[in-house]
Amino acid sequence: MNYRNGRKINVGDILWAKAARWIVTDNYQMRLIGKEMEFTQTILPAFVEYVGNVHENPELLEADK
Repeated sequence: MNYRNGRKINVGDILWAKAARWIVTDNYQMRLIGKEMEFTQTILPAFVEYVGNVHENPELLEADK
């Protein structure tokens, strides 16, 4: 699966969607970052913005300041 710009979606990618940061899990679902609740949803590439990959940039996992 690819983002709208053609970049391949990878596990560990951090995405921006619905005014929150999400991480791509190993089953290619998005999991909400920095919130109390556990919430996942299917990735819809046209509606997300790629932020970075947690394997290259671990501080992206930190909760919003």
